[in-house]
Amino acid sequence: MGKGLKLEALEVGALPIVRTLLDRLGWRRLLEGAFDPPDRRLRLSHVDTAWLLVCNFALSRHPLYGVPEWSSRFGARALGLAPEQLELLNDDRLGRTLDRLFAIDRRSLTTQLVIQMTRIYGVDLTRFHNDSTSITFSGAYRYAEVGPRGRRLRITHGHNKDHRPDLKQLVWSLSICGDGALPVHYNVFDGNQSDDRTHIPTWKALCEIAGRTDFLYVADSKLCSRENMAYVVTHGGHFLTVMPATRKEEAQFRSQLARNPVTWQPIWERPPQRRKDDPPDRFEAYEDAPTAEGYRLVWFRSSEKWKRDEHCRQNAIDQTRFALQQLRERVGHRQLKTREQVQIAVDRILEEYGASAWVTVEILDRPRHRVKQLGPGRPGPLTHFMRETTAVFEPVDCVDTATVQASAAADGIFPLVTDLPVERLGALEMLQTYKYQAFIEKRHEQLKTAAEVVPVNFKNPERIEAFLFLYFLAITLHGLIERQVRRAMKERKLPSLPLYPEGRKCRAPTADRIIHFFEPLRAYRLTRRNVTVQNFADPLSDLHRLILELLEIPPHSYSAGA
Repeated sequence: MGKGLKLEALEVGALPIVRTLLDRLGWRRLLEGAFDPPDRRLRLSHVDTAWLLVCNFALSRHPLYGVPEWSSRFGARALGLAPEQLELLNDDRLGRTLDRLFAIDRRSLTTQLVIQMTRIYGVDLTRFHNDSTSITFSGAYRYAEVGPRGRRLRITHGHNKDHRPDLKQLVWSLSICGDGALPVHYNVFDGNQSDDRTHIPTWKALCEIAGRTDFLYVADSKLCSRENMAYVVTHGGHFLTVMPATRKEEAQFRSQLARNPVTWQPIWERPPQRRKDDPPDRFEAYEDAPTAEGYRLVWFRSSEKWKRDEHCRQNAIDQTRFALQQLRERVGHRQLKTREQVQIAVDRILEEYGASAWVTVEILDRPRHRVKQLGPGRPGPLTHFMRETTAVFEPVDCVDTATVQASAAADGIFPLVTDLPVERLGALEMLQTYKYQAFIEKRHEQLKTAAEVVPVNFKNPERIEAFLFLYFLAITLHGLIERQVRRAMKERKLPSLPLYPEGRKCRAPTADRIIHFFEPLRAYRLTRRNVTVQNFADPLSDLHRLILELLEIPPHSYSAGA
């Protein structure tokens, strides 16, 4: 520019939103207490770098070597740093911060932060939902269980919920509250840890956060074990879970339905969730006898699950019969000449499509005729032929109609178990409470898509644990943004916000969508010979101001040079 003027553009995006929320939660003060006493030799403290990493994970995921460049786009002032401190930032320094985070008491720090958040924002902690997922890793990770700083997590093979059994993993356990699906607790277990062994330590941690034991703990079928349920109840808690199909009560009730139908009680009818032209979803309930442990057992039947079960069963039968037809055309050749070989192929098909309960297969010994020319050359009027007969083992399938009808009688059903009586938790409330589990699945999806927790570019298990701790804080900020915006929209009776491209309406704004909407905002600095002449910024639109108002964040946080 003329006359020695220089214009510098700096990113702003949603950084002021994240900074404001972290300041409200007292994140810096909590970090300073955890890192006490501070290392006076450091010109850029671990508190500053940890704060910077949380902002990066919440806004736009970068590997450690990309964080310095990302930070420079915002400028030192926006990050609360001095210019000379920003120059000290590099991946080695960030890695040492992760090492230091591993050494502190992260569990207590998480508990303090969540308690502070629930107090400031009035979060209801009378109900928690828990579920786990897999965080996959690529690499060897051949480390001993005990490292120089204590026990290390075992990154190893296990039941991978991302359907990647070829990759090693860790088990990520997340708990949310029933108020806005806000993340309140996390834990990381060895990759081969079974889910049923994670619930007791999780429940104990939630007791510290809630400051009570009489909350309702909701989890999947791994909670439905005699040990887990008894522990929660004997310590003054309450639970709600789904009964696994391996329990004897499941087989008994399905057998009962096949013999004599029960009287179902309609409890809920809601509009279709996918297509408007579909019929409404209907739910019915039937209170059965208590479980073997004496807990309340309620069966539910869903019209949508009814259609889905029927379709899955028929699809399995059709695919099985088609595969068996293809097998019949190949018997007698190559590896399908003996009865044992054919039986192995049949068993493999039945297992692959899961239709062994409805399709029976009998292997019959049948002759197969083949006409063979005697002698070489082309066949002619004087050519002689010989009829050759061989025995083949042909699989013949048959659909067991009685078994299909018995299975159809149990279509659409699923059982829920709780220790609460009907006066405190009715059938409808019981069903709606368990359906809230879908929100924790959404949190897992956000962890792996919007937050991009994978790939994890660390070889050191200690740094991985610290990395996941910061990631929990990032998705907690995401959950807090969503909760505040949606609650404020409901209070103001705003049905939607035009956050989608082309101004299309968004009924349930996500944190990722809000961050993306604020991302183009920039701040500008006009200087002459390194002296600031003027600061100005992109103007906020009416929608920007509305979102800030819903979040209770003053617009002056986006003032020039902020």
